[in-house]
Amino acid sequence: MNILVTAVEVGSVRAILPVCLELIRGGDNLIIEKKGHFLIEPVEELALSLVDLPENDIDLKKFISDNKINIVLFSVNVHDSRPLQIARVADILNIKTIHILDYWNGYRARMELDGLTMFVPSAYLVPDNFALQKAIEEGIPSQIIKVAGQPALADVDVSYIEASKGIDPFLDHRKNKNVILFVLEPVANDQGSSYEENANYRGYTEKDVLILLIKALRISEEQFSVILVPHPRQNIDEIKDFWQASGGKPFGEVYTERKGQLLLPFVSGVIGMASTLLFEAWLVGKSVLSIQPGASNNPLEMLLNQDGFSLIDKHVNSEEIIVKWLSNYSDISEQKMNAEIETYNGSTQKIISVIKNLQ
Repeated sequence: MNILVTAVEVGSVRAILPVCLELIRGGDNLIIEKKGHFLIEPVEELALSLVDLPENDIDLKKFISDNKINIVLFSVNVHDSRPLQIARVADILNIKTIHILDYWNGYRARMELDGLTMFVPSAYLVPDNFALQKAIEEGIPSQIIKVAGQPALADVDVSYIEASKGIDPFLDHRKNKNVILFVLEPVANDQGSSYEENANYRGYTEKDVLILLIKALRISEEQFSVILVPHPRQNIDEIKDFWQASGGKPFGEVYTERKGQLLLPFVSGVIGMASTLLFEAWLVGKSVLSIQPGASNNPLEMLLNQDGFSLIDKHVNSEEIIVKWLSNYSDISEQKMNAEIETYNGSTQKIISVIKNLQ
C-alpha cells in the first residue's frame, strides 16, 4: 500500500512517527513530507521515505496521482495548516484520509485551521473516550471517530522503567534536594499574550506562570531544585535570560541535554501548564501540578478530580496553592503507575488496523 504521511508540528510528528515505523517494517511504501519536526528529530529508518512535496494544489494532485497514493495519514496541530491542505487535495481525488489527534483540544479547529469549511476525513482518530465525546460535542461526525489511543503515549511504562536504570549526571549532585521538573510551552507564541492579539489567548503565558512559580519558591519552606525543560520550538537563550532576570536561578536551571520523559524517574513531581508531558507524568504515577491562571478552558480537563493531579486555573491564592503543593510532594520511591496507562498501550497497532480496514 502507498501511504502519504504529513505532519509538521512536534506533537503531531511524535504521535504519527511510531505508526510510520511500524508500517515501513510491515512492508508498506511510505512517502513522508520532508518538513517540520520530522527534520528536527530525524529517525534513520525514515530517511529514505522523506520527500519534498509540491507546494501548490495542482502539482500536489499530480504528485499524489503519479505515486498511486492509497491513503493519506495526517495530523493537524495549532499553527501549520499544510497537512490539512494535502488532505483536502487527496479528498478531491477520492483518496481516503485519516487524521490522528495528538492531544485533547481543538477537535474541530484543527479541521478548520486553513480558514475553510470543516474538513471531514475518512477517519478521525482520538486518544480515548473523553476525546471521543468532546469531538462529537464540537461537531465532528460520530461515524468517523474511532478511539485508537495515542502512539506517543504507548508503552510509557516500559520507557519509564528503562529510563530509571540510568543515572543522570545533571541530577546526581541534587540527591539531597527534592527535584521538580517544570515543563515549558511556547504559549505566547502559540496563543498570544492577550485577547486583542489572539482570539485563542489562554488567559496566561509561560512567563506569567514562571513568575508565579518563583514567588512560591521564595516563600516555601521546602528545599527544591527545579529543572526547566523547554519545548523544541522555544528559544533556549531567551528562557535562560528570563529565568535569571526573574530571580529563578537560585532554585534551578534550564536543562536541554535530555528529553523530559527521560527525567521522570528522577523527579519527585512535575509542574507545567497543559503539555502532553504532564499527562504522561501522571500516567507513570508522578504528582502533577498544572498552573493555568485565568484559563478560559483546560486542555487537561480529562484529569480533573483524578488522584495525583492538581490544577490552578485562577489568579486568586495561586502562590499559596503552589506552596501547599510543594509541601505535599510524593517521594520518588512511592510512585505507582496509573491503571489508565493500559488505554494507550497498543495504540500503534490500533491505528494500523484502521488504516488496513480503510483500503
